Amino acid sequence: MYSELLNRRFIALLIVSFFSSFVSAPLNTLLPVYVEADLLGTPFFSGGLRAAFLILGGVFAVPAGRLADAWGVKPVYVLGTLGPILAGVIFSSGDPLLLTALCTGIGISSGFNSAGGQSYLISAAPSSVIGIASAGYFLGNTLGAASGNLLSGPIADAYGFQILGFGITLAGVVLILISILTLPAIPSPKSGKNGRNLSEFIQLFRRLDVCLLLGIRYLPTSYWGTVTLLLPLLIFRIAGTSAAATDYTAISLTIAACFQVLTGRLCDRIGRWRPILVSASLVAISALGLALTAHTLTGIYVFGILATASAWSLSTTMPGLIQLIAREDEKGRVVGAAHLAWSLGMLSGSLGGGKLIDWGPIWPFGISVLFCLGALACGIGLFRLYRKQENPLN
Repeated sequence: MYSELLNRRFIALLIVSFFSSFVSAPLNTLLPVYVEADLLGTPFFSGGLRAAFLILGGVFAVPAGRLADAWGVKPVYVLGTLGPILAGVIFSSGDPLLLTALCTGIGISSGFNSAGGQSYLISAAPSSVIGIASAGYFLGNTLGAASGNLLSGPIADAYGFQILGFGITLAGVVLILISILTLPAIPSPKSGKNGRNLSEFIQLFRRLDVCLLLGIRYLPTSYWGTVTLLLPLLIFRIAGTSAAATDYTAISLTIAACFQVLTGRLCDRIGRWRPILVSASLVAISALGLALTAHTLTGIYVFGILATASAWSLSTTMPGLIQLIAREDEKGRVVGAAHLAWSLGMLSGSLGGGKLIDWGPIWPFGISVLFCLGALACGIGLFRLYRKQENPLN
């Protein structure tokens, strides 16, 4: 059954997604460490820097999805690979204005990267194998991030953040060349108006199924934004080295990769709904565990790894869910809307986590429990709505 995925489009997508996450990994993990250790800044300041590229990534994912429907997917995805070049410069600058400008560019690029990458996935993978295809796509992201963290932490400790930044920029140039040379083109859909009418696009957000999908995307991602900002910082405060933070991230992502493959296979074998609801439940359990134990290294490892595995498992179900509810000529726009919800979640989680951690871990992670329970409720609601549409007489 999975032989359908052994084609040039999907293999090229896996290669690009792996290297994109590999090059970007240090920014996601070491930005709060760099701000605190080298710039003597606060977690709230690093959360604000992250907010700049998160909100712009979400905002620009919407027009990027529209352009993917209108132009074809490859140009949008290639534009999304420009961000790592700017990410490298981040670690060479301490000027707040320049950091803000760089984060602006990274945010615009990340919107194109997410909308283009997931649109490429949905277009390249048949619906019968979208579960394992999604697992493969996110596996490339996860293993790329894990490898990038394993390499970047020791480099930062041994040679400093400026050398690390130069290496990231150089690798970003190589990534662009790989994207241009290896990704086959995917033409735009021939049917539909491709969302050129703004009122049609607004109407998309009024659909109940889309709103529930966006709830599943936003609420647990807000918790994930808190996790990715605070756990490396808390580990750094306990252990005292950048390598300790990146080692944890690499370990948790490697374990999460195994769960992504399992989730993808389950989605293809038993359907999407049970993996969605189980993953959402485990995300909530991990948030409760971190609220109670994030002041200890053991608690961070146990419940942080559970958070990573369950959050990535939930993300693995999203392309298949979008493929299920979106028409052929609106998939790019639904992907863009979903990434906007993801970015807003990361934004609120980063800012809220950076502010609330001063009161203790129980506050940011305790509030996250409520968000995760809301995501579970959205999943149940979307499941019931879908079953009702399938069986309108029941």
